[in-house]
Amino acid sequence: MNWIDPYTFLLWVLGLGSMLIAGALLKPPRKLARTLLAMSTGLAGLFILLTVFELVSNDRSTMVMLRNFQQVPLVIIPIFLLGYAKELYREDSLKTIRMLSLMAIPTVIDLTLLFTNPFHGWMREGVTIESIWGYSEVSTQATPLNGFLGVYPFVLSLLTIFILLRNMFEVPERYRATHWVSALVITLPILSITVLPALSIEIPGLFALSYGSMALLLIIVNKRRDFNAVWPVSRQEVLENLSEGIILFDRDGRILEANRAVYTIIENIYDARHSSLIEESVSHVFEDVPYLMDPFNEERNFFYEKNGYYFDVKVMKLNDKGNDVSMMVWQDITSQKEVELQLQELATKDPLTKLLNRRAFLEMYKESPDKGEAYFLLIDIDHFKGFNDRYGHAIGDEVLKYTAYLLEKVFSGQGNSVTRLGGEEFGVFMKADADKAVRKAEEFQNLLKHDSLKISPVIEEEVTVSIGMCHVLSEDSFEDVYYSADEAMYQAKHGGRDQVRVADPV
Repeated sequence: MNWIDPYTFLLWVLGLGSMLIAGALLKPPRKLARTLLAMSTGLAGLFILLTVFELVSNDRSTMVMLRNFQQVPLVIIPIFLLGYAKELYREDSLKTIRMLSLMAIPTVIDLTLLFTNPFHGWMREGVTIESIWGYSEVSTQATPLNGFLGVYPFVLSLLTIFILLRNMFEVPERYRATHWVSALVITLPILSITVLPALSIEIPGLFALSYGSMALLLIIVNKRRDFNAVWPVSRQEVLENLSEGIILFDRDGRILEANRAVYTIIENIYDARHSSLIEESVSHVFEDVPYLMDPFNEERNFFYEKNGYYFDVKVMKLNDKGNDVSMMVWQDITSQKEVELQLQELATKDPLTKLLNRRAFLEMYKESPDKGEAYFLLIDIDHFKGFNDRYGHAIGDEVLKYTAYLLEKVFSGQGNSVTRLGGEEFGVFMKADADKAVRKAEEFQNLLKHDSLKISPVIEEEVTVSIGMCHVLSEDSFEDVYYSADEAMYQAKHGGRDQVRVADPV
């Protein structure tokens, strides 16, 4: 028999081409689905080449040996394709490998019995050589045991087709074509192997031709229909590497899918770890989020903050698959919020003391038309220039910061505001009557004098302040109130400092 004629040349090209493509697919980046598809293609190529050698050989024992080796890819390819179908839907490499290991047990038994058949004769009752299209081909008479084990690869192929078709309805519409076309391609060898002989159509190397064609068609399907499922990054990997937390849940609020970012978010905001969120209730996992008590009923967008983390959360329904499924997206905006808060602080806070700056304090005063019973206190540190000249500006800054700290401590309360108006001058807007305002002012003075050494051990004298107070009415402008308090404060200065003076009404 001529080694190179049109038909064998076609098989040579198909076999070698399959093996070359398989080698290319095994290059990084490697995914299990891609690897299984590559190995199936490589085995199909090997199957074709072994068949070519059988067709052109004239030695009976060589032909039988080649037929035995052809059984290896014939029974292993369906196992790999089953794993490919499972990984195409949802990646879980360890679980898939464990499943394939169990599925391979009957195949190992089949191959072991086949290769040891000359010793026990359990697999074949006889072997004959037939001629098809002028090619010599081995024909075997199988035993019932061989027939039983030989059905197993077909069962695996049917199971693969079922998994692909079932999962087709669980993926977005744009990915369904990969599943149903893959199922159709895997059906072709079964149909050709069963239907063509029934129609008395004989083709030499039919099994190898069918499986080789199937492998190449699967490559084309995944290349053209769904590039990312196998070539080179999976959709699952994309989902897992998103910085946003993605949660899919059903109409009862049960979580169907959650990516890695969700687990990190929950660990950060609740200080808790979950091994799995699947089948958990959304309202239970996020029990402090009122918007998620009944998450499925409507789409919404809300802001959430906890433990210093800020999130923009969107809940939307997914209607493209006809399923009652919603998606929740948690976008971490902590960095953005921190910048926003820093800008807000720069706009409203004094950079040294962190009190309200003059502009923010004036806005607060103007936006409070109903001032009720209130007083404005103007506070000035006595001899502050002397502190700076004697101890340096670093100690002067410490005096300012400690003064601000005590002001907030003493005058904190509903409706009260504390500001640094400039230099060593501070202001307090206080909701209180005259007696309470004076009492608080004197309490502050005493605390500051008592804590002078806490500011810095190098300070030898007491830090004192002069305070001018003015009663505030709703109609009073800040300029008038400030002027009156300033007059009272200078009376305290001229009266010996470290005093509190109350101004006459504006």
